Amino acid sequence: MTYSNFIKFYLKVLIFAVFFLIFWGALVKSHNAGLSVPDWPTTYGYNMFAYPVSRWKGGIFYEHLHRLIASLIGALTVVMAVVLTLKKEKRNIVLLSWLSVFLVSVQGVLGGLTVIYRLPVLISSAHGVLAQTFLLVLILIYFLITNKEKLLNFANK
Repeated sequence: MTYSNFIKFYLKVLIFAVFFLIFWGALVKSHNAGLSVPDWPTTYGYNMFAYPVSRWKGGIFYEHLHRLIASLIGALTVVMAVVLTLKKEKRNIVLLSWLSVFLVSVQGVLGGLTVIYRLPVLISSAHGVLAQTFLLVLILIYFLITNKEKLLNFANK
């Protein structure tokens, strides 16, 4: 697989994963599961990656899985930014990739603050809106990478 095909595939997977995470966040909200895990960044005192699957019942299932998927997406976003930087992609693409790292980091903090402060409307709303902003930045990166020539022609008209 060439680098070009790999990065396109990687971005598609990442974009789909973020879309799924936003959907899963809606499930957390609609099941009133946002405080099913009342601590952060731990899960009932456990390292969240070591929390026993046997205890994922009820709202804990929705909330804990949301955290795990989000953590994976955060790591995948950092990998994307590093790869795009090392491959010397165009400057705007590299900057957008690091912006996405910043956005996903802030998103994680907002998610944590939502738990710590017990679902305040302002923080919870910002968490939801920023998720969609993050998704749009990833989609923009994908289109800049896959349609460079078309976008350049469009910009020059």
